[in-house]
Amino acid sequence: MTWILVLLCLAIAGRELYLAFDRRRPAVPDLPDLRRRLSLLEGVRGELEHHHATHDEQIARLASTQAKQAESVIEADARIRSLIDQINDRMLPEVNARLNQQNEAIDRLDTEVTRLRDHLVARLEASVATSLGADPADTIAGALGSAASPSPDLTHAYERLAAQYGLRVELTAPAAYRMPDSDSAWQTRYYFTGRSPRELERDFLDLLRDLSTPPADDADLDPVQDLIGALKQIDQGGAQLGPLIITRTPSSLLCAVLPLADLLKTEPAALISDPATTTTRLTQLPATRLHNPSSP
Repeated sequence: MTWILVLLCLAIAGRELYLAFDRRRPAVPDLPDLRRRLSLLEGVRGELEHHHATHDEQIARLASTQAKQAESVIEADARIRSLIDQINDRMLPEVNARLNQQNEAIDRLDTEVTRLRDHLVARLEASVATSLGADPADTIAGALGSAASPSPDLTHAYERLAAQYGLRVELTAPAAYRMPDSDSAWQTRYYFTGRSPRELERDFLDLLRDLSTPPADDADLDPVQDLIGALKQIDQGGAQLGPLIITRTPSSLLCAVLPLADLLKTEPAALISDPATTTTRLTQLPATRLHNPSSP
């Protein structure tokens, strides 16, 4: 009986051990289930490969589009830089030139306004003195012109001659007259104070006599000789200082002193606007009012 119990216990223990071992082993799915799962995995893999291929294609298209956009940006930048360079090369010098011209015009205007203010103050002072019984200030008209561009030497010699005879420049202004057959002609009107026309007529007649028979080493003739020399350097032009007038044509240079009555008939700038006509008119004056320097 004991042995039966022992064998029964052993059988029960063996069964329990088998069951425990069987529970530990993983469950093996059925073959059809495995095939079904494998088929699903193949489908998922195909979809993943399709999506991967589509994604790569989209990435390639995006990369190509970005490359084209980058090239377009580079080309546009190059064109913009080229346009900027062209604008700088063409317009910048012109803009700078115009700015410089404007600055020069502003400087000239500022100088002119200052001179006008000084002139106005001087005229008011003269008016005050006249009101108190002083003699009124005499005003002398003059003009300077040339068919060529303005010459500093000509202007300097002219103003130096005026200063030698006690004349002070009150105002200058461009003249409206133009010389015949000359597009670059310039003329300037002058207004002087300091001497009476009658005194200047007498002094300039003496000057013509000195020019005809100049004394040795006479420094008083230097200003008028400088003016004559400056006029010889141009083809056409003239200078007028009160009754004194010097005309220059391509074939002649003539100095003369006009009678004061003749000054009332013609504006000074008009006398030098046509040197040839004025020269013909001057040759009709008496010899005491005329001087012909050596041929230029």
